[in-house]
Amino acid sequence: MHGSTPTDDHTPIASGMVNLPDLIPVFPLLNVVLLPGEVLPLHIFEPRYRAMVRDSLSGQRVIGMVEVASDNEDPPSSTPQIRTVGCAGFIAEHQELPDGRFLLWLLGLERFTIDEEITVDTLYRQARVTYTPIHESAAALAGLQPVRNELRRVLSLLVNLDEDDRGRIQEQMTEISDSQLIALACQILELSGQSKRRLLEAENQVDRFMLVYEELYRHLDGHPDAGGDPPGTLN
Repeated sequence: MHGSTPTDDHTPIASGMVNLPDLIPVFPLLNVVLLPGEVLPLHIFEPRYRAMVRDSLSGQRVIGMVEVASDNEDPPSSTPQIRTVGCAGFIAEHQELPDGRFLLWLLGLERFTIDEEITVDTLYRQARVTYTPIHESAAALAGLQPVRNELRRVLSLLVNLDEDDRGRIQEQMTEISDSQLIALACQILELSGQSKRRLLEAENQVDRFMLVYEELYRHLDGHPDAGGDPPGTLN
């Protein structure tokens, strides 16, 4: 499962436009991390998660994505241990297939910390959460401009596009939010779940951008023929 670009044909939704409940269904997956601003396509086939989607669609359309903490359980548990930090996602689009399966496009809205997992009658798990959005000063956000510019320049060179399309995506990158730019970088660089977890858990947006910038350097070191000049030195 991979996140799609925030510039795909999905209507942007700010977390403030969605009522984020304190009690949410949680969807645990191994090595899958949802970030704010990311669009995550999901194929829902297990009966318990079909029920979760139906209930969510009839309610606030919010699902909490959490990462399974370990794949070393033997035998695998139906209620595996999960990490305490996740991301609330909004069902932006969905398609129910004739056999009851769902295709979802989940838009990452806000990071949360699980306070407690509660006992419920539903087949799927639910947890009470506290949302932990990043609050950044105007000065810190303004200081990120050189990093934004370098990311836009180099990321566009890593996508297999002709010059016209590359120019369009560069223009689109100037219009998307910081969270969407970070999510787009994750997709282009094909970051692992571990790397995305570091981004999700970062204390502030500056740290997130620095982590992405480091990943960009690492990607170019491993792909010397990727094209384009390496990122410049930031002051």
